[in-house]
Amino acid sequence: MNRISAAGNLTIEMNPENWRLIANGGGQEQILVEASPGQPLRYLPAFAQKRRLPESGALAGAQIQRVVLGWSEQDEAWHLGLMLDAELTEARGSRWCEIARWPDPDTTVFSDIANQAGRSLATTLQRPFNYLPPQPRETAAPAPPPPLPELPLHFDQWTLQKTGALEFVRDAGWARARLLRIIWYSLLVIVYIILSVLTLQGKIALPKPEFLPYLGLAVAALLAGAVLYTAYQLLAAPDRIRIDSTRAISGRRGSSQRWRLEAADYQAVYVTQVIGKKGKQQIAQYGEINLLLVNGGFRHLISTGESPEPLQGNGGGDLLIELKPEDVHTDLQAAGLHVAQALGVPCWYDRRGK
Repeated sequence: MNRISAAGNLTIEMNPENWRLIANGGGQEQILVEASPGQPLRYLPAFAQKRRLPESGALAGAQIQRVVLGWSEQDEAWHLGLMLDAELTEARGSRWCEIARWPDPDTTVFSDIANQAGRSLATTLQRPFNYLPPQPRETAAPAPPPPLPELPLHFDQWTLQKTGALEFVRDAGWARARLLRIIWYSLLVIVYIILSVLTLQGKIALPKPEFLPYLGLAVAALLAGAVLYTAYQLLAAPDRIRIDSTRAISGRRGSSQRWRLEAADYQAVYVTQVIGKKGKQQIAQYGEINLLLVNGGFRHLISTGESPEPLQGNGGGDLLIELKPEDVHTDLQAAGLHVAQALGVPCWYDRRGK
């Protein structure tokens, strides 16, 4: 058995019986992709969602035209992937489906092991293998990417700032609004209970229809549940999300830590925005930033409501791309890229049209 490491805490395991792509994190291994001779290529839903593959969890050999390994000057890395057939290309919007990558500015450090992984996958799938070597570098240096918007960045409930460490800080108005909600709901609970009990005791004339006192008690119970849930939010919801020098990220409430993820627990940052129209202008109606974990799950970081500014440069249809500085057009995108750079992982932009 031969094992090769790849970027993103991934391992490729090769032997004559199968070829596997394995995610490592939290002391556990999870098989993301598996290929066996004469069998369809199988994969997990988390792998499929990121690459817009069929939800069936399998690609037949006829759907894979070839296995390709090439070096990209744009990110100075080797990329191993599949070229898919026309039907899948039309459904996904792209022929290319990446499997693994190896950052390699020198072009020679990982070329041999990347070649070995690619040829082994092609042999297992019984498909052609194409190798695209690095092209001669141009003498002119590429233009540097545009700088990200400076911190702090403000949202309706959060501020992203850097004071020693990068962190989201929740606005104090969030807690005040929930405290007022608790007081108002508590008063309504008392009023509903008093009126309903006095009516049932005959001290107040029964209304028509006569089930209204019982309905009042039911509403009081629902409001009491809302009071308890809001109180739980005040006590438990983090008011800071902090990234420390070890690339660990944690949610904190005052001096108490509510949750924590180490660098080995996550693999990417996701920025999601729901795009709609306000008059003739496109706006972001909702947005959130999440961490994609190595086990395929997500950890929610922050969410925002409607942006007051018109959206520029991003269109309105569904889209999933790796976010680069030149693609940033909103503060939420900028915040996600700031977080991804601090964590040392890719940032993906998930746009959803309404």
